[in-house]
Amino acid sequence: MTVRIVTDSTCDLPRSVVVELGVTVVPLTVLFGDEAFLDGVEIDSATFFERMRRFPGLPKTSQPSVARFKEAYQAAGADGSEIVSIHISSRMSGTLNSASVAREQLIGEVHVDLIDSYQVSLGLGAVVLEAAAAAATGAGIAEVSRVAHAAIGRTRVVAVVDTLEYLRRGGRIGRAASLVGGLLSIKPILQMTNGELAPFERVRTRAKAVDRLAQIAVEDQTIRRLFVAAAGDDAATAEFIERVRPRLPHTDIRFGQIGPVVGAHSGPGLLGICPVRRE
Repeated sequence: MTVRIVTDSTCDLPRSVVVELGVTVVPLTVLFGDEAFLDGVEIDSATFFERMRRFPGLPKTSQPSVARFKEAYQAAGADGSEIVSIHISSRMSGTLNSASVAREQLIGEVHVDLIDSYQVSLGLGAVVLEAAAAAATGAGIAEVSRVAHAAIGRTRVVAVVDTLEYLRRGGRIGRAASLVGGLLSIKPILQMTNGELAPFERVRTRAKAVDRLAQIAVEDQTIRRLFVAAAGDDAATAEFIERVRPRLPHTDIRFGQIGPVVGAHSGPGLLGICPVRRE
């Protein structure tokens, strides 16, 4: 029986990739005041960050509705396919809860395995890619779910941000809250730990933070894949990739782009990497 992959728009995978793999992406919503836009459908990254710079307040976000998940599951399972649905960490969003309610309402109609990635952005995207690759080989739902869970354990997200203010105001700061108030000119490096953002290191300048991120990217020569993304700054992404590529000749390095929902909470200036270890 065919297995189809469903995820949400915080995976930050390029549209061309999800279309090629046949992945269904359920969009979250970004709000500028009273104006609402579906992430990646009605607003793209470039438009979002341009508008964010001009917006006097802080953009807000909201999780997909149960109805939107039901619609996605019914469409993906209309031909009898089973579904593996992989989502942003439940510690950062209520998205997984909406998906869970939708699944319960479709018991007996569509079979859905629901997975908490404990990741965000390209960390989620990396897990989705692994699961989609397994599904494309004809693997059954138990094997696709196993591959996804294994990928979670091999995936790491590390990022430098210019400020913690967006994360603090958006309520997504997690254990990194311990850094607020004592940073001054220090640039925080954060990592995803147990499904939430946690402090990794503190350095004095942006340049030193990027240097440290490059060091982390190349220190494990056995990584299978490396995603790189900057919030609203494709040039910074390209520059970082060119910097580390000579040190990682056998690694699949991919250009990422922080999407509107993730960008609303990180703010501009984030530069992140997602190394995925080999099995």
